[in-house]
Amino acid sequence: MVKWHPILAAHEPTAGRWELRDQFGRCYGVVEIVRRGDEVGYRADDGAGALIGYFTALRTACQEVHLRFVRSHGPAPYAGYPDFRRPTR
Repeated sequence: MVKWHPILAAHEPTAGRWELRDQFGRCYGVVEIVRRGDEVGYRADDGAGALIGYFTALRTACQEVHLRFVRSHGPAPYAGYPDFRRPTR
């Protein structure tokens, strides 16, 4: 059985830069190679420049970008229980 992975949503318009695109072709995240001395890593952001994190594997960077995208379709973060002691109008 073949498993799908977010790296399959990545397009490489220029060497060392991958754009993750949805089914409509809209970019929802970017992964870029970064080098520091002899070390090579990957910087992941949400496509608008907000940093998601730095990773040592392209696969992991793409996965984290994709997870952020999927979570953005869910309900808003938990805001706590309402205060029922307060009178309502």
